[in-house]
Amino acid sequence: MANNRTLGLLGNIKMIGKRNPKTIAVIGAGRFGTGAAEELLYNGHRVLLIDRDAQLLVPFASRCHTAIGDAVNIDFLVEVGIKDVDAVIIAIGDDESACNHAVINCKDFGLYVMAKAKDAVHGKILERLGADLVVYPERDSGVRLARLLTRSSVLDMVELYENVFMMEISASGDLVNKTLDQLDLPKYYGCQVLLILRGDKTLFPVSATDKVCDGDRIVVQGPSESLQKVARLAEAVRVRSS
Repeated sequence: MANNRTLGLLGNIKMIGKRNPKTIAVIGAGRFGTGAAEELLYNGHRVLLIDRDAQLLVPFASRCHTAIGDAVNIDFLVEVGIKDVDAVIIAIGDDESACNHAVINCKDFGLYVMAKAKDAVHGKILERLGADLVVYPERDSGVRLARLLTRSSVLDMVELYENVFMMEISASGDLVNKTLDQLDLPKYYGCQVLLILRGDKTLFPVSATDKVCDGDRIVVQGPSESLQKVARLAEAVRVRSS
């Protein structure tokens, strides 16, 4: 007979892929940020929209939670509940310093952060500061970024136990056409594949010789940061090809 721990795991596996509305913080209510907020609201997500300019928040006051303040101030972020959101889009305009500090503050809370870079040099700085995904306004719109986040595997993360999470990832890029032994996720990322979903078939338990194919969905277990790193292997390909 399965014990309670096993039943809990199986129950959480069934939850994977059945995405519930999430709470996304958008910092910066300019054209880029409001475009992202509009798309997130359209897709049924909850939005926390933050800006220093109260007038920019007025059109959204009746549609989502808004907060007037500076994301550089970590006490302000705590007060508005930034620690409780599922992900953050940092869409601050030309103020690179404010953008950089906002990234640092949000990463200090362990949040998944998508940040808008002013240019390639700024993008490298944001990556060094820990931004999980860096986008460029000349190539990416706020709407497109919101759509990418809506599809992101990060929103399918389920917490099993303290600091132990499970995530379903659509296999692509460096994840495909390799056996689990070749990927060796426990060694390189500190997480492990629980099962492979291939069409109507479920490969469980998995073995080291099982190969991940294009179109597969893999369910991975491990710490949040480890799962995000594996997800980025696949999501980077989608960013380049979108």
